[in-house]
Amino acid sequence: MTPSRRHALKTAGRAAAGTAIVGGLAAMVAPAIAPLAAIVAASAAVVFELGQIRGALDRRLDELDGDLAQQAPLAELHRRLATRRPLPAMRGFAIAPDCALLLAELIGDERPEIVVETGSGVSTLVIAYGLEQLGRGRVIALDHDAAYAAATRAEIARHGLDAYATVVHAPLTEVVLDGERHRWYARDALDGLPPIDLVVDDGPPRYLGAGLRYAALPVLAPRMAARATFVLDVIGAEERANLARWARALPAFRHELLATRKGNAILRRG
Repeated sequence: MTPSRRHALKTAGRAAAGTAIVGGLAAMVAPAIAPLAAIVAASAAVVFELGQIRGALDRRLDELDGDLAQQAPLAELHRRLATRRPLPAMRGFAIAPDCALLLAELIGDERPEIVVETGSGVSTLVIAYGLEQLGRGRVIALDHDAAYAAATRAEIARHGLDAYATVVHAPLTEVVLDGERHRWYARDALDGLPPIDLVVDDGPPRYLGAGLRYAALPVLAPRMAARATFVLDVIGAEERANLARWARALPAFRHELLATRKGNAILRRG
């Protein structure tokens, strides 16, 4: 059965149930108006369901508009990187194509040697391809999920990017910042790294809990080079709150918000 047919049957069922309930009550209280009450109840149920359908259609159309708008950055990304294999789909938790293009452009312009990424996936491949074009550098991606880290490593190998990308399994552990307890990636995963030139902050994922991304800048700032760049992916209410807290705690960083598909921010010292 198609989704549209299932939805139609559910709508009819709800309308019938509402009609039966209202009609039954009306028959008990005022039998003379029971048919009219049942008709009104059925009409109200249908109007409500039509409103729900309209809202769902509007949301889907907005999503389709957004997907179409991402075709141009996706085409430019493929032209710029000339990948050896198709990149994984950029939807769901993955970065959007315009963010991927932003990363490719930043790497080409700023020529980083050391890139640290929180969370791994298609973004790791994009960064590694950008570094390969430079002929130098490495991205170290931290991932709390051992299975997902292994899957990203396999993708890196399939694309022939082992020389430019490393995925480290870094479980979430406690970190204390200004007396507050937070959970973030195990910091020993960063031990021995030279100063970081570029940070791509895209984790931990929100489904693991609220406020987990706050620790990123306070933990990484002391490890970043003087002219390093910090890119924050996905800007929602929680991330805006983090940006406001970072502005107070680390005022040396200036913030630039970008109107990309999911929202991005670029932070630099000075």
